[in-house]
Amino acid sequence: MLIDLIAARANIPSNLSVYNLEGTNTYDADKIVPLASIEAGKYIYQKVVKHYTQVTVTGDNASHSDLPSNPEVIKYIAEKIVYKDKKEKGIAKL
Repeated sequence: MLIDLIAARANIPSNLSVYNLEGTNTYDADKIVPLASIEAGKYIYQKVVKHYTQVTVTGDNASHSDLPSNPEVIKYIAEKIVYKDKKEKGIAKL
């Protein structure tokens, strides 16, 4: 699948900002999604999209299924996506 995704990179819009958030509660894996699979995103997006950022969340509530409710992830999404979008539209509030 990775080979297919890399081969289709030309179809990815170059104006995208991609935030790849991975979680691990053991510092080397979360036992659901191998970190190597998540980190493979760099081979798909780097040098294709406008911005590619990879962030690793570790510790309690950092496994794959916990990430949507992890306070650190929620804060990151709010700052990098929601606030940024509102700022670009001129409606951001601190």
